[in-house]
Amino acid sequence: MKNKKNLAFAAVIVTLSLAGAIIRYLGLPYEGVDYRDCLRPWFDALKANGSLHGLAEYKGDYNMFYVTMLYFLTKIPVSSLFSIKMLSILFDYLIATLIFFMIQEVAPEGKKRLYGCIGYGIALVNPAAVIDSAYLAQCESIWAFFSLFSFWLFWKHHPAWGSFVFGLALAMKPQGIFILPIILIYYFKEKSFSIFHLLWSAAGIQLTCVPAILGGCGFDIFIRRFLYMMGRYPHVYYYYPNIWIYLKNAPYYVYGKVAIFSTFTALLLFMVLFLKSKKKAAFQEMLEYAAWTAMTCGMLLPCMHERYNYLGEVLFAVSSIINKRYRFPALLLLLVSAQCYGQSYLSWPWISHYVLAAINIIIYIYLTLCCTVRLYKGGLSEKGLENA
Repeated sequence: MKNKKNLAFAAVIVTLSLAGAIIRYLGLPYEGVDYRDCLRPWFDALKANGSLHGLAEYKGDYNMFYVTMLYFLTKIPVSSLFSIKMLSILFDYLIATLIFFMIQEVAPEGKKRLYGCIGYGIALVNPAAVIDSAYLAQCESIWAFFSLFSFWLFWKHHPAWGSFVFGLALAMKPQGIFILPIILIYYFKEKSFSIFHLLWSAAGIQLTCVPAILGGCGFDIFIRRFLYMMGRYPHVYYYYPNIWIYLKNAPYYVYGKVAIFSTFTALLLFMVLFLKSKKKAAFQEMLEYAAWTAMTCGMLLPCMHERYNYLGEVLFAVSSIINKRYRFPALLLLLVSAQCYGQSYLSWPWISHYVLAAINIIIYIYLTLCCTVRLYKGGLSEKGLENA
């Protein structure tokens, strides 16, 4: 009987993995505008140089961690289009595998593998994830994986490794910082590790810069790249349909600080409410709070690209597997994100971003209310997980 269950489980995992591969295979030949205008020229320049010195000559706007990955991809006898996409697709599968194990942490006894497979499958068929990696050759799955893995390591009481992996997320893209609020909230609530463990993130960041430094970049290359990206957009609204669409032509140099302050205030207020709550949060609840903090960054920060709420969307989808009340809004959030991708890059029919923003705002308000109420309700029992 046990062997039959194991065979059935293996068959489900293989089937889901193949389904994810087939869906992505359909998008591999597509050349998106970011690939044509940015990724391919960067790849070709690194390949033409042939050595690590090409990293010092890099003129693009991505962090050196990703550019270093591109450099090593040039050593593989595969076209830039396929090698770049396969790197992102690899992390699609890594994040799906991580979700499989995270879901089992909160699933009811006897249903852990079932819920894990559901999480694994959702991660692989998520339309935004498929478009991002297989069609556009973008790298959201990479920084999102490191962010999610960092959070998981902190929860599993490995703070040094969690901080180190957080450094990798931040080194990959500045949006990696979206996981930091929930890590800090967890620290101040539980005090189960030293705040100095966070210094390991600097080691993670600097390690990713070693090839670039060997190639001729300065030791401060990460900081210089980070500052280079700050304030590059003229308006607070860029493309992700958040609250700033209603001030879409507001100049960044005036309203950018207002947006950042608003985000900080919202996160700080939630932290205060969380710390005043008397109960100990279960992991399922922490996933919901992580979804809210990540989405707060996507909804309130300025200059958000259509890809930058990727982590919030993943965490919300994960939370919805256990908590039934989140299933429809989580699906709607993924569809809005996919629509933004499709309109930007795949010639999908136009839907007003004012409408998409209104949907996102309603979802965000709903999640905010649910998380706030959750703070002052009783903890989740195992029975409660099935009816959450």
